[in-house]
Amino acid sequence: MELRDFLNVVRGRRWLIVQAVLIVTLTAVVVSFIQPKRYSAEAKVLVVERDTGAALFGTVLPEFSSQPERGLQTQVQLMQLRPLAEQTIRKLGLRTSPEGLLSVVSVRSLGLTNIIAIEATWGDSETAAAIANTMADEYVSYSREYKRESIKAAADEVESRLEEAQTQIIELGKRISREGKSDELAAELELLTGTYTTLAEKVEQLRINEQLEVGSGRLVSPAVISADPVSPKPARNGVLGLVVGLALGVAMAFLYEYMDNTMKSTEEAEKVYGAPVLGAIPLEKLEKGTKRRLTIIESPGSSAAESYRVLRNSLDFVNFEHRLRTLLITSAAPAEGKSTVAANLAASLAQAGKKVVLVSCDFRRPTTEQFFGVNNMIGLSEVLLGTHSLKAALQRPREESLLILTSGKMPPNPSELLGSTKMQDLIAELEEWADWVIIDTPPLLAVADPASVSRWVDAVLVVSQAYVSTREAASKARQLLDKVGAKIIGVVVWGLEEGRRGNYGYGHYAGGYYYYASYYGAPQQVVSKKKSKRGSAASAADLEQTWVPEPGPGRRLAALIGRALAVVLGFLAVAVVAALVIYFLDQYFAWGLMQSVFGSLVG
Repeated sequence: MELRDFLNVVRGRRWLIVQAVLIVTLTAVVVSFIQPKRYSAEAKVLVVERDTGAALFGTVLPEFSSQPERGLQTQVQLMQLRPLAEQTIRKLGLRTSPEGLLSVVSVRSLGLTNIIAIEATWGDSETAAAIANTMADEYVSYSREYKRESIKAAADEVESRLEEAQTQIIELGKRISREGKSDELAAELELLTGTYTTLAEKVEQLRINEQLEVGSGRLVSPAVISADPVSPKPARNGVLGLVVGLALGVAMAFLYEYMDNTMKSTEEAEKVYGAPVLGAIPLEKLEKGTKRRLTIIESPGSSAAESYRVLRNSLDFVNFEHRLRTLLITSAAPAEGKSTVAANLAASLAQAGKKVVLVSCDFRRPTTEQFFGVNNMIGLSEVLLGTHSLKAALQRPREESLLILTSGKMPPNPSELLGSTKMQDLIAELEEWADWVIIDTPPLLAVADPASVSRWVDAVLVVSQAYVSTREAASKARQLLDKVGAKIIGVVVWGLEEGRRGNYGYGHYAGGYYYYASYYGAPQQVVSKKKSKRGSAASAADLEQTWVPEPGPGRRLAALIGRALAVVLGFLAVAVVAALVIYFLDQYFAWGLMQSVFGSLVG
């Protein structure tokens, strides 16, 4: 897929992308306006780790262990303990749970330092700063009490040993009183007295250290009140919504493109049909009430008329040896512009001085008479059935070198009639006078008529509508033509420049043909189980009502995704409008609805 193909996809699905961008951006901006403001405050704590054993032995130990990151992360986790959150809630009188408070408090270490930041986010700046400072104070108090308890435990242990030394000294004094003083008892008394003195000094030192202990943390930067909210930020959210909406729209466009199996370029048409594209006809915008128009005559200066002249010249270039006299024009499916192309091509060839006969073989839905203003009372069916002569059926509308043979009334067996030798003889008779015999037939996948008459023509020109004709239908149509030995001389892409996608759907596939009930009525091969009041089979109208076309799997999935996305985007659009109305009413009448709705989110 080249860059040009990507740009074509974006251009073709631009309204989907625009819709996604507008809805997502508006949703982000509206949510930003109705969202309550949030303020943030940050307190910083310096953490110093010391071993309390230093207080016992008077030795200086490193502030951090061999794994300083581990010790610092331990302090980060200690700052997020539930008891600290409970104390903060109690002191500030907050109406939230410890879990709710901890969810709005962020604790993190700052780089390669011993500083930990405690950041609190709340609905007002004063409370946010109070939460951050209180959490920091509670951590400092917790670490101080924890350290003091450790020192106190050591002091109590030393004091118990001091009491034991005192007891031993008293017992030794009594022994000296009874036995008299000796060198051995004097030495033992001196040792006990020294131990007692050392323990007494240690106890006194520990009691002093206990009172002087400040803990592992120190509040070095209290949180301050900020007047600027950290959220919402409409400008930032709007830009983010724009980016997300653009990405979503482009993704949806390419998803649609991937699921869409229609042919969107001349290259695809050439690849599927195995024939060159001889012309690209733009889709014309007809006035209201206008069904058919002969563009080459009524709007000779239009781009569509010029495209028909290009098609005529391309056809002359392909037929430079003038071996082709009869040309069958058809399409894979209904409503792809084959009759329009056939009528305008015939008129264009007549304008160039060619003798042209346009033959309509579409008995089920004839349209040729609408282009040229002729009647359909006597036509091809009457000639083939022998009720009227060919001369009586031919009509000359405007151009002297153009003859029209309409389809006539619907015969009982159109496929057999078109495949008979009478049809072959009729075409041969027309070739004696005309330079070109243009034959307009029904769609290939609708009925068997085109395949029946294709054996009597020199070449086939296939019409494919851009963004409507599917690759699957085109492939089936080519297979049908290959089976009967028809030669596809070229393809006409109709409606390519406008690129408008039309509605289409596949019917049931049976015996090599797709039947389109919505276009030609129910197929003759299908027998309805529905009976009328008289007990006979249901009418064709009843069959058409009960016939349900089956889209291809890719189209069904694309339609399902499209409907789901349409529902989601529609819901978002309605929600955005409703939210805007509620927001402005709430601001005008001061109801406080927004605050009550989002109160649970902010605690």
